[in-house]
Amino acid sequence: MLWANDRGLAIAWVPLVWAGASAVKAIVAGPAGALSDYFGRVPLLLAGWGLRIALLIALAFTAHGQGEALTWTLFLLYGGALAMTEGVERALIGDFSHASQRGTAFGLYHMTTGLAALPGALLFGVLWQGFGAATAFVIAAIIAALSTFMLLHSTRTT
Repeated sequence: MLWANDRGLAIAWVPLVWAGASAVKAIVAGPAGALSDYFGRVPLLLAGWGLRIALLIALAFTAHGQGEALTWTLFLLYGGALAMTEGVERALIGDFSHASQRGTAFGLYHMTTGLAALPGALLFGVLWQGFGAATAFVIAAIIAALSTFMLLHSTRTT
């Protein structure tokens, strides 16, 4: 949201852009789940994470004043990228966990993501404050790329 406002989007529009991203997530989530059932979880995760990396880089290098339309487009596309992956990530956990331990697996997943969210947000904020938004987004893209390569490597060896 800071990024959108920093790019010239009036603060009054920020909640609407957020609502728009949520609407895109709602629209994309169902078809993304169906695609993961048809093509497999990993290919859809790789595509979604790849899109997220490209969008993080685009967010990093979008200059102030390039237009509200671009700001809206990138933010809505980011919502779509999240929708492509969030449900599929959870489905993959269900696929890899034994039925008798599925609840534990989901609990550990949500605990881990919850525990990582605060330090991740703090790191992003420190990078933004100290080195600028572009650096924060590029580092986020690098971390996402490393995660993508780890997924690709781990699924090729199993």
